[in-house]
Amino acid sequence: MENPRYVPTEEEIKRLSLFLKKRDDDFLEKITLEYIESVTGKSWKDETVLEKIRAAVISQKDSYWSGGARKNNAYKGAYSVLGYMAYQMPGYVFEISELVSELICSGLLRKNVKILDVGSGPGTTALAVAKTFFCFDELTAEITAVEKYEPNREAYNKIVPQYLEKICPRVKSEKPLAVDITEKIPNGVYDLIICSNIINELTLDFEKKTEFIINLSRHLSPDGNLILIEPADLENSTELRSLSREAKKAGVTLYAPCNDIRGVYCCVNPCWSFKSYADIEPTKLMLALGGANEKFVFVNTDVKFSYTILRTDGHRKCGYKIPADAKRARLSQLKKHLEKRIHVCVSVMSDDIGDAKNYLYLVCDGTGALPVYAALPAFHRTPEHEALLTASYGSVVAIDSVLVRFNQKQNAYNLLLGKESFCRLIAGEASGAKVPDKAKNLKEKFGVKKKRVRK
Repeated sequence: MENPRYVPTEEEIKRLSLFLKKRDDDFLEKITLEYIESVTGKSWKDETVLEKIRAAVISQKDSYWSGGARKNNAYKGAYSVLGYMAYQMPGYVFEISELVSELICSGLLRKNVKILDVGSGPGTTALAVAKTFFCFDELTAEITAVEKYEPNREAYNKIVPQYLEKICPRVKSEKPLAVDITEKIPNGVYDLIICSNIINELTLDFEKKTEFIINLSRHLSPDGNLILIEPADLENSTELRSLSREAKKAGVTLYAPCNDIRGVYCCVNPCWSFKSYADIEPTKLMLALGGANEKFVFVNTDVKFSYTILRTDGHRKCGYKIPADAKRARLSQLKKHLEKRIHVCVSVMSDDIGDAKNYLYLVCDGTGALPVYAALPAFHRTPEHEALLTASYGSVVAIDSVLVRFNQKQNAYNLLLGKESFCRLIAGEASGAKVPDKAKNLKEKFGVKKKRVRK
């Protein structure tokens, strides 16, 4: 085969693991600061420069959270691009790196990869691909970037070539095409199409966004992947799930993270599901922008996002189906089981989102109409719960003996685990992350109350 699937060696996977643990990028930081100085003609530390970047960041945040018709994050000016590079780009590079790494380690990319970068901005996707491909000795990539706004294209042409040359020359990219991607998709077939934080910025209604995604999928190679990444907030995350659902109905394969364990079209609404990785280190620029008093405004270290990976060949990350004769309650039937203990089989669709006293996970089997959460009080944790606590995002877990409760305030169901509950991993893998002992932490913080003895 001229372009075989790439099979990483053990040495490459170890190298990748170590590389992803490093949560900063010294060279990217260096060329970012140099670019700021080349654009402004001043030191990046100059207070007038920092103040204009602060204003750009605040403007973008205000526009983002305004939503609706007022939302307009177009990067038309030089400082709007610098604001994006200062606040958003560092974390976005790590988001894309994590997902591309997953595809490589799952054997889903070929040795020579043709990539379409939709709405490239100043080069976020190209930087992430180079970072990741650096860890694999024989992977090569040819990137076609599409970017509507000239200031972004100018930044791309300055930053990307030197980054690729330094970090991974096996990744190639020409100058971005000056195209509105909603009007024209570049001709060709691509092994990987990446839309990073683009869908929420399109001035299209829901139906047009769905059509746009389906049209993009038509440019995939027979075993290609389309990655959609969106912010983890409620509005954008839930819209991405709805768009994914509509694309699936149109015949596009939903590879991950959602599963199809009941063989039905999922109708959970709203579905707020996102993935988290370790925080990145704050950059010098973030710290300079925030100063001593406003770090919470300008320091953005979260790597938290919603994503969907689409294909056209029917291949899914998880092919497990719950047997028809399995004595496992459907989540659509939870109303019938209120205040009763039941057995379920679910996909784990979040990391732990509980508080200091409880472990809490969004779970799904595709049948329910309302959100469902698996809840475990910290003091009830036993070794029989570890399969749930350590399951990686999107894994399937069987849970025995959970108490069904309805949370009227959240309009959601809770599956309450106790010491009699038992969990086992059915499909997927353990995350490998250390799960904190919340009960121990509470005891250390508050101490143990002594029982009163009656005299």
